[in-house]
Amino acid sequence: MKPLQLPSAFLSLYTDTLIPTTRRDMTGGDVHLDDDTCASTKAAVANVKKSSRRLFSFDEARKIARGHGFDSHEEFNEYSCPGAYQIPKDANIVWAAEWTSWEDFLGVPLSFHEGRNVARALEGIDTEISYTYLITSKGIPDDHIASRLPLRPDLKYKSEWLGWNDFLIG
Repeated sequence: MKPLQLPSAFLSLYTDTLIPTTRRDMTGGDVHLDDDTCASTKAAVANVKKSSRRLFSFDEARKIARGHGFDSHEEFNEYSCPGAYQIPKDANIVWAAEWTSWEDFLGVPLSFHEGRNVARALEGIDTEISYTYLITSKGIPDDHIASRLPLRPDLKYKSEWLGWNDFLIG
């Protein structure tokens, strides 16, 4: 018998459910469930428990995490606002196959030198206007390192800032 497959909407609802060994038949009488039925139900609940922590795809979870604006993995771990988001604290294990780094997952802005190197490598981006357009148009895929460039590098890197020409061209 195949294990019971529950819809994804119910993943977090059934993680602590007790498995019944009897059920009511159509006449209202109790029917004892055989060992195979109980075992398959238990297996389904075990599968739900394993997968219940993975409510979103990696890309969806990364977008949610980036939306919170965390500046570090430590800040992400310390954040506790029940119900505000459903991203597991061990996202690196849950999405191990897609994982790059906490900085990528959280969208932590690049350091000045990293950011400047990435910005200089962008083709056709040689002015403040073209840079701002690229960043605001969302034309950079989330998995590209340039997605971690700040909208206003002149403000983000204020102490190191030498001008747009230096940042984009060199």
